[in-house]
Amino acid sequence: MADPVQEAIQRGQLEAAYARALAAGDPRAPLILRLADLRKALYRRDLEEARRLAEGLVDLVPGLGEALEDLAAGRYQAWLERGPAFVQAEAWVQKGVEAALAGAREAAREAFLKALERDPDHPRARVNLGNLKLEAGEVEAAIADYQAALAIDPDLADAHHNLAAAYKKKGDIDRMVRHLKRAQRLRLYPPRAGAPGRGGRPPVYARLWFWLLLALAAYVLLRGLGGVSSGP
Repeated sequence: MADPVQEAIQRGQLEAAYARALAAGDPRAPLILRLADLRKALYRRDLEEARRLAEGLVDLVPGLGEALEDLAAGRYQAWLERGPAFVQAEAWVQKGVEAALAGAREAAREAFLKALERDPDHPRARVNLGNLKLEAGEVEAAIADYQAALAIDPDLADAHHNLAAAYKKKGDIDRMVRHLKRAQRLRLYPPRAGAPGRGGRPPVYARLWFWLLLALAAYVLLRGLGGVSSGP
């Protein structure tokens, strides 16, 4: 007999899996919440946190530990068509970043679209599609992709950084600085996947480094060197 909770997990529909488990009094419900945090950590490339969250989830998602180790090492090939949808989505993003770095822009675009077929809420897939559009001079389309990524994960540093680069191209310096400041703060003091936002202020020495990094990043963007690939 099919297990609807397990089928939803395999499709990457963790919210639906959790709702089904909760309604049925299934003891897997809290594990699915943990898996959702793991997915967010994986998509942010917070692999240390993803590994920590994977403890105790082996029975829920067989092969998860192997998948995380392979993806952490850039061995994405075995997972393009294997594992839960969110694992496949991350593998396609890694493939796309590799293609983009090699200058194969169309192959990269196709890979990011494949990632979004597996999971439309993969924020780095959106960011990288935006990067391709920004490089092609499609500034408004790139901004739309970065904003879509931030609607999924407001604390994704690369999305803020590259949105700053896009606003710089438009000459909108106020918005550029706002998103650049947010990106630098997130990189200096990143949130955990299960805890959106920051729980406090960084120490004084961290704030000093933040302002130094912000000044350097603003200088680089204003010199026209902004924009980064979100990956690998």
